Amino acid sequence: MGAKKMLTPQEVATEMGVAYTTVMLWLKQGRLKGARQKQEARGPVWEIPAAALRGFEKPKQGRPRKLEAA
Repeated sequence: MGAKKMLTPQEVATEMGVAYTTVMLWLKQGRLKGARQKQEARGPVWEIPAAALRGFEKPKQGRPRKLEAA
């Protein structure tokens, strides 16, 4: 059985056409399924399964619209 291909946040940013900081925000929000932090000698490192990008849609930018007062 082959190992899953894992990506770094920088690789995900390049693939999705967004900033590294955007990917880090998505990770903190739990938007990338299966992502995990792995402890290494230099500190924690994020690993994101390549499969998490299939079907992933970038959230719309900006604040959500305010609801009209009833």
